[in-house]
Formats: sequence, C-alpha cells, structure tokens
Amino acid sequence: MKTLLMAIDHSPVAEKVVALTIEEALAHRADVVVLCCVDPAYSSCNQPMDIDAGEDPADFVAAQDEQNTAEMVVRHALAPLLRAGINARGMILAGDAADTIVAQSQQLKASMIIMGRRHLSSFNRLLKGSVSASVIERAHCPVLIDVRKD
Repeated sequence: MKTLLMAIDHSPVAEKVVALTIEEALAHRADVVVLCCVDPAYSSCNQPMDIDAGEDPADFVAAQDEQNTAEMVVRHALAPLLRAGINARGMILAGDAADTIVAQSQQLKASMIIMGRRHLSSFNRLLKGSVSASVIERAHCPVLIDVRKD
C-alpha cells in the first residue's frame, strides 16, 4: 500500500494542501499520514517535564497553545480525508519542520510528500529559510508543493 505524507501547519494554504492530498490519495489509492511539526521550544508532548517551585505558570501557556493548535490543525485535516473514504491518521512531532518531515517520510517509507508553500518575501526567505525548499533538497521521494496563492 502506498503512503502519502501530508505536512501541514496553521497557515492559510492548509485547506488547499488537504484538497490536493485527497486528489492524490484517491488517484493513487494511498493511505495518508497527516504531520504537523511543533517547535521543540514549545513542545510539551511525550517528554518528561521537571517543574521547579519557582516557575511562573504563565510561562507554559505558549507551549499549551502550540500543542492545542497543532492538534486542531491535524483534526481539521483528517476530517475531509476520512469523509472522502481515505485511510488516514495524524501525528504531531516536535522538531525542526524540514528535518522532521524528511525523517518521517523515510520512517514511513512514504511514496510522496505533499505540502504547501507560504510565499515568503525574499527577505523572510533569507532570514527564516524555506521549509519546502529544504524538504525538496533532502527528501528521498517525490515532493508535491501546492504553490497556489489565496
């Protein structure tokens, strides 16, 4: 069975990436794994956490928000896939987005990675780097990038 890895985040292009993934999954009769990466600095999943008495609870609000947003993104992506009759599951992993996407595609033996592009300005692309470009450079399988703007 073929497996497609759909990498998404909470950006406006996520809906288009989901629609594209449905088309590809149906065409290739493939299963889908929905992946949302969380910045390790804000991750609270599957890691032991030591809590000191002097820590401010407000410091952990950002981490919980990041986890909740990632879970919402994955659940919203899974719903239309399942309605289309596609066997799909989701996962949230902490790590650098490009590294995590490439590593998961190898672990899953994915036949394709599907993701979007944020259309960063030249300055932001230089400053932040392009996740999609990094994935294309290092992926072991084809990468399909939805480049449509809103």
